[in-house]
Amino acid sequence: MRLSKEFRDQFIQHEMRTHGRKNGFVTTGQEARLLHWLPLIGLPKEKTLADANIPAGSPVVMEIGFGNGDFLVHLAESHPEWILIGVEIYLPGVAKAVGRLEDAGVIERTRITQLPAQYVLEHQVAAEQLDGLFVNHPDPWPKARHHKRRIIQKDFAALMVSRLKPGGFIKLASDKPDLAEWMRDILDATPGLKNVAGVGGYIDRDADRPETKFEQRGLRAGRVSQFLHYVKE
Repeated sequence: MRLSKEFRDQFIQHEMRTHGRKNGFVTTGQEARLLHWLPLIGLPKEKTLADANIPAGSPVVMEIGFGNGDFLVHLAESHPEWILIGVEIYLPGVAKAVGRLEDAGVIERTRITQLPAQYVLEHQVAAEQLDGLFVNHPDPWPKARHHKRRIIQKDFAALMVSRLKPGGFIKLASDKPDLAEWMRDILDATPGLKNVAGVGGYIDRDADRPETKFEQRGLRAGRVSQFLHYVKE
C-alpha cells in the first residue's frame, strides 16, 4: 500500500525542500513497525543527539542516505560498540530498514531521521560529536545542470569536518566514475582532511564490506565501485 497522507504528514518534513522520492509503497507490517519504532529511536527536527539517550562514551557513527538499511545493519553487527545515526529522506526505505534492524536485534543502537543531511548536521549534531561518517552511492545527478544537487559540495564537506572528532573518518563509495572523482576532488581540497590513499587516490574495498542493493545494481550494469577514506587531522 502507499503511505497514507496522515502518516506522511506525521513523519515527513514537507517544509524542507529536498530532491528525490519521498513517498512510495509499504506493507501494513512495515507501517506498523514505523509507528512503533520512530517515536522511540527517531530524531524529529526539535531533537538533537544530546536528546537521543546515547550512552556516554559510545562512538557515534552516521550513515547518510542508508537506503533500505543493508549497510546500516552490517555496521551494527560488525561494531556492537557503535551508536549509529541513520539519515534517509525516503520513508519507504526507512520502513524496510527499521524492519531489518529489528529482525537483526540491533535497532536499539540506532537513531533514525528522515530530515535532510544538511539540516541534521547543522542543527542536530554538535561540533566534534561524530566519530565517523559514511556516504554510500549517493545520487549522481548526472546532468551538468543538476550537479549542484549532489550532496558532496564544498560547504557540505566543511560541515562534515566540523562535526567530526579529531581522528574521525569519512568513507564514501560510488560506482559512477564522474561522481567518485567529484567527491574525491572536493574532499582532497577540504582543509582538515587527509586522504588515506594519498591525494587523488582511492582505497581498496574493505574486506568485510557487503554488496549493497545499489552496488549490485551497478555491477549488473558493468560498473565497479570506487572507495574513498578520509581522516580528520
